[in-house]
Amino acid sequence: MIVIILVVNFFFWRPLVAYVERFRVEQEGSDLKAKSLMLNMLRRSSWPAVLGRGKRALAQPVNRVMGKATGIDDQSLASHAARRRAADWAFATVVTVVLGYGLYSMLAYIATGKDGLAVFGTTFYYGFLTLLRVSVVVIVSSIVWVPVGVWIGFNPRVAQFMQPIVQVLASFPANFVFPFAIVVFLNLGISLNYGAILLMLLGTQWYVLFNVIAGASAVPSDLKEAMDNLGVHGVERWRRLILPAIFPAYITGAITAAGGAWNATIVAEIVYYNHRTLVAKGLGAFIAQHTGELPALFAGLLVMSFYVTAINALLWRRMYRLAETKFALA
Repeated sequence: MIVIILVVNFFFWRPLVAYVERFRVEQEGSDLKAKSLMLNMLRRSSWPAVLGRGKRALAQPVNRVMGKATGIDDQSLASHAARRRAADWAFATVVTVVLGYGLYSMLAYIATGKDGLAVFGTTFYYGFLTLLRVSVVVIVSSIVWVPVGVWIGFNPRVAQFMQPIVQVLASFPANFVFPFAIVVFLNLGISLNYGAILLMLLGTQWYVLFNVIAGASAVPSDLKEAMDNLGVHGVERWRRLILPAIFPAYITGAITAAGGAWNATIVAEIVYYNHRTLVAKGLGAFIAQHTGELPALFAGLLVMSFYVTAINALLWRRMYRLAETKFALA
């Protein structure tokens, strides 16, 4: 796995990172740019031009066929705005009706279970406990990895060296480490109610790191040089430059980390090790324990979907709007 990750990094990710340097918003060139031996070979070869001609040769007849089939070609798209809006409304209506019927059917099926609709009292309580763990995961990941990601993103030489290392750490299956963590929990007498937070961190913290690195790497060097010339350092530099610059990328990483943490609860809140079963109170453990009992399983999945969509509507969507309106480098 490690070999495959390093090979993919050499042939794909590092050339791509070096290629996107041409799209950076810079007033002057910099010697500290990402480099790739593979990209240099491709630039000196004729392969990209040949592939480009082949793509265009295949795309033109497809575009003509689709234009005739739909009556909409590239030039007439703008004239069909009203028709597209009507189609959007019709699509939204159909989706709403289907989702409403699906929700009604699911609730009716859950009512046939052992506990009936009363199971929602248990699942909402467990969901709140899991929500607390997810919140701690995002907060701890932010405290630990935002400074590290900024350091890597602001130093191209460090990024060149750290990129494959971070990819290996992020790609390594977190559940491989679970048995070692469980041994520590048992020896120290740590309950899985708290230890599950660490298990969730092992697999989700990297989303914050990768996105912060991307956000920090995209900060124009002109802004950093201006801060140096003005003597802005320390906390003031973080407040005026770093945090506003990485905020949109950080929000993306935090949302992804939160989603990954919800998924990880199913394997982090109930762990089997050495003929022992450790269970934490939470929605992930509830879902894992009721895999064979479909009404309770559906209730757990429905409550998890409710929590995720509610947090998205109340928090993440507002954070995205704030990032787009106040902290966008545009």
